[in-house]
Amino acid sequence: SEAQEAKVPSTRKASAAARGGVYIPPFKLAQMMKEVGPDKQSESYQRLAWDALRKSINGLVNKVNKGNLKEILPEIFGENLVRGKGLFVRSLMKSQMASPAFTNVYASLVAVINTKFPEIGELL
Repeated sequence: SEAQEAKVPSTRKASAAARGGVYIPPFKLAQMMKEVGPDKQSESYQRLAWDALRKSINGLVNKVNKGNLKEILPEIFGENLVRGKGLFVRSLMKSQMASPAFTNVYASLVAVINTKFPEIGELL
């Protein structure tokens, strides 16, 4: 009973972090993943994995520019774009609204991604 109560706060922290976009240091995130356990079907694990995917996609979209588009594309294709297509499109739209000067870079990025995943182009 006490062991279950001890796990509940960390699960709540993970849940709050995933919803609120709270920064979790990498070592703390790895520790939380270990606490959740090897059950990849658990809600806590799925929530942490979703948050990690969102942060990764956001980071790559924010990092892309004219000079490094070729280097960023393989990294983006390395992410789970089938699962995170909504995350990718949302991140792309927010980034484009924040910096319209990079519209041509984002258009190029979408054009290349559209060749492999046309459903992402349709979603956008």
